[in-house]
Amino acid sequence: MVTSAGGATDAATPAGPIALTDQRGSVVTLERPAGRIVTIPQPAASILVAVDQSADHLVGMQNASWVAVHDGILGTMFPAALAVRHDVADDTFTPNVEAVLALQPDLVVQWGDQGTGIIAPLENAGLKVVGLKYGTQDDVTTWISLFAKALGRTERGDQLNAATLKATQQMTALGKTTTGAKPRVVYLNRFVGGLKVAGTGTYNDGYIAMVGAQNPASGPGGASGKGMVGVDPEQLLAWDPDIVLLGNFDAALPKDLYDSTVWRGLTAVREKRVYKVPLGGYRWDPPSHESPLMWRWLGMVAFPDQARYDLRADVVSSYQRFYGYQPTTAELDAILRTATNDGSADYQQFHA
Repeated sequence: MVTSAGGATDAATPAGPIALTDQRGSVVTLERPAGRIVTIPQPAASILVAVDQSADHLVGMQNASWVAVHDGILGTMFPAALAVRHDVADDTFTPNVEAVLALQPDLVVQWGDQGTGIIAPLENAGLKVVGLKYGTQDDVTTWISLFAKALGRTERGDQLNAATLKATQQMTALGKTTTGAKPRVVYLNRFVGGLKVAGTGTYNDGYIAMVGAQNPASGPGGASGKGMVGVDPEQLLAWDPDIVLLGNFDAALPKDLYDSTVWRGLTAVREKRVYKVPLGGYRWDPPSHESPLMWRWLGMVAFPDQARYDLRADVVSSYQRFYGYQPTTAELDAILRTATNDGSADYQQFHA
């Protein structure tokens, strides 16, 4: 149930125009806190709702963001988000300017680092647009501050960012205290229709190292090139990871590997250490406001004998802070994918 209402304006927010400096260095000025916002990048819609503790000011989003709302718990917490128009841009983030204009937004959020072709049409139509970039936790911090300021809720943004900073410091310190062999963890961004792994320089590579594990797809002997890299099955078999993480960007499940003769020689398959990444208010695999929950989950998956968290209680307290919402036992099971992952080793640690 929702236990607190969002959409308020912080008492500390000064009256008068609000100057927003986006990640292009451009300044957009609002005469008053934004009442109607369209988001095109991911996960801008989910972050905006978390900052606002409400979907009241979200009037449009790109379809992939709506899918995350629909498939995760955000649509349950804020049913109004499911009714938000989600045809404002295509899969390449090219805006549907006519649809955006029809929503009469005070502010439009768009990618600011993917060329002028997707942002200029909005600005040329007279819309106020902030341009963003994405890929690190620092970017998420910037988004939270920017959205909070646009909503007239700067104090709220500061509180959320302070909590994430504290979690980052705690997890970094904790990762250095793990003992024994470092498990080899591979994150599969794609499995169905071709393998794509998180290589050097990816956010996923960073949190694998943070918790004290290692990523064989990164560094010497890893995938060629940086970022999310396509590989063939032979390469994954050669790395022979101890743990495989299946991301939320396709429909792959642990049983798809367990039931396949192709993967029976993989250590992660033999030892039943394939896991579908949780899905909460947003996908846990990429950077978001929920990322500290991903780090703690992965630390428990990688080092089950050294687990130091009651993750279910952590999700509850985090969701109360983000959304003013207390998940039920069934909702916690769905977020943590207990049914999906129960055939995998040590997953009972996430049960009620």
